[in-house]
Amino acid sequence: MRCARMFGVRDVRVVESPTPEPGPGEVLLRVRACAICASDLHMYEEGHSSGVYPSGPIILGHEFSGEVAALGEGVTEWQVGDRVACEPSWHCGHCDMCREGLTNLCREIVFPSYPDRDGAMAEYIAVPAFSLARLPERVDFIGGALAEPLGVALHAVRLSGLKAGMKVAILGAGAIGLSILQVVKAHRAGEVLVAEPCGPRQEAPRSLGATVRASWAELLDLCPQGQEPDVVFEAAGAERSFAEALELARPEGKVMVVGIPTPDLQQYSAKVPRRKELTVVFCRRSRDTLHECLRMIAAGELDASAYPIRRYALDESPAALADASRRDSAIVRAIVCP
Repeated sequence: MRCARMFGVRDVRVVESPTPEPGPGEVLLRVRACAICASDLHMYEEGHSSGVYPSGPIILGHEFSGEVAALGEGVTEWQVGDRVACEPSWHCGHCDMCREGLTNLCREIVFPSYPDRDGAMAEYIAVPAFSLARLPERVDFIGGALAEPLGVALHAVRLSGLKAGMKVAILGAGAIGLSILQVVKAHRAGEVLVAEPCGPRQEAPRSLGATVRASWAELLDLCPQGQEPDVVFEAAGAERSFAEALELARPEGKVMVVGIPTPDLQQYSAKVPRRKELTVVFCRRSRDTLHECLRMIAAGELDASAYPIRRYALDESPAALADASRRDSAIVRAIVCP
């Protein structure tokens, strides 16, 4: 098969590799859409993921959908040709976290595109059968791939305890920020504020009904005492965005850290969350969200077409990663379609 392998920092080449064989309990997927996530860009730009380096060339990509191409031993619930999306956090099912239902915190979790497991920027990928969900008739392969960032958002909103009418602020209008915006709207949030410094990226959240400003400080001007957000979602991962989220939240409010903070070591004024008695919740990927997200897309409660995207052929994968790493255009997801 053909695949896009990363050989080093910003060094991605389309090469031939053996087509994977599905093992017991696995399914071979013909990949139809693979979106490039910010964590893929961390690997592409820095050569590692949270300090973990691949031992050799690796295939990126974990937001994907496709068609069942072959079945491994013991798989009876799927048929060749089924259209599916995939939950890429593959849990072991037997550790203490899995027994408690906290599968995204599995001690032995396997994540495609995280060293050393190959991802989906390829013609084929082998995946556990349990990780798949059938695409509803009204959901295309692009929507199936975007169910993953929507799942991250749904997990974060569930953890936040958001109630109808609550005021929300979101820092960052990339794919995760737009996903959170859609999910809080579906959960009948009240006023939603979005901070996004990139001008071309301000139109999408505005079209989805948010009040958009270029910075958190400008949002702060819209939130006089007694009108601060009940929940602030940090979805930018920028150097100061965690500290800014703390400043925005109302006393006894919640700050949800959904982005991957860069740098890893963050600085903030401890008196801010202490004096406000804030609750800060860090979110890791998603948990049991794929089927619900696909249902919501099919029902029109979430709109996968609301994301500014650009499609690329597999041979264009190096250009797709280079374009996505610029982060200065309206495009929030580059999507490789083998």
